[in-house]
Amino acid sequence: MADAGAVRQFVRFSEAIGLPLQSILDPQLNAIVAAAAQSERVPAHGIVDLLQVSSAVSGRSDLGIAFAAWGNLRGYGPLSLLWDHCPTFKEAIRVNHQYMHLESGALATRSDDFGDEVYLSSVVLVEARFGASQFVEATLALSMLVGRLILGQSWTPVKMEFQHPAPRSLRQHHDLFRCPVEFGAERNALVVSKSDLTRETGAGNAHMLAYLERHLASSSSQWPEGLVHQIERIVSTNLSSGDIALEQVAAALNMNLRTLQRRLSVQGQSYNRIVERVRKRIVQDYVNSDANPNLSELAFRLGYSETSAASRFLSSKMGIRLRG
Repeated sequence: MADAGAVRQFVRFSEAIGLPLQSILDPQLNAIVAAAAQSERVPAHGIVDLLQVSSAVSGRSDLGIAFAAWGNLRGYGPLSLLWDHCPTFKEAIRVNHQYMHLESGALATRSDDFGDEVYLSSVVLVEARFGASQFVEATLALSMLVGRLILGQSWTPVKMEFQHPAPRSLRQHHDLFRCPVEFGAERNALVVSKSDLTRETGAGNAHMLAYLERHLASSSSQWPEGLVHQIERIVSTNLSSGDIALEQVAAALNMNLRTLQRRLSVQGQSYNRIVERVRKRIVQDYVNSDANPNLSELAFRLGYSETSAASRFLSSKMGIRLRG
């Protein structure tokens, strides 16, 4: 599930740009739009599919970043209320990691250091019926805008990286990001300098941040993240690096290995089935978003060191054959 704030904002955005949502959406998506007007939470795939369908119908390949630039940074859900009070960008990243499941079950994030740079990666956790490229662009653009909220409007990232192919025009991307933008990359990431993460501007309020965090912690007890979803998030964000052994997942959950296995068994789940489900979702999103899928690239995303292993998975589990 996800906070309904993003869907409500997108409805207002579509009205502002003259996009007739009701006539272009299927019954399932129209039902999610209707539910967002009344409910606090909606299915997490809703905003993903809304953005992708609307982009295709309108012919706007920049719809995701246009929506992020148009939206109210404080209107996405309870997590968005904390960003104003973070004294550093690093603190904003920390609270996003900790409370993202309250904002949206569709997204997971991770940070990786490479020398003087930090890659802030986003991974889609839900099955996207039509692809997720617009959602990915919107969420990374939102992360970049949070950086500007803290560091000032003149701040720019080192670069932006997107796994999907480049759109026809990049003018809006360059206008918004004001930095190099790479497509067909290994990950979806906002790349920032390490020094920017800890640079204080005096704009944050640590006391207010702590106060609001206590309220989010309370909300977390009302909307707890289920064990299976936690595992899916860990697997999704670590799959390409190969760090997905069950022992590593148990350590990430601060849980004894046998306890984790027992809890999964009680829920009628197995770790192998969870990993398979995550891999299938990654394959489907890749095939939907890339007109020329490549087996070597997909093998990397799936966490296979050999393309032959990826080929066997695609053939036996999904009936798909790709060339290297």
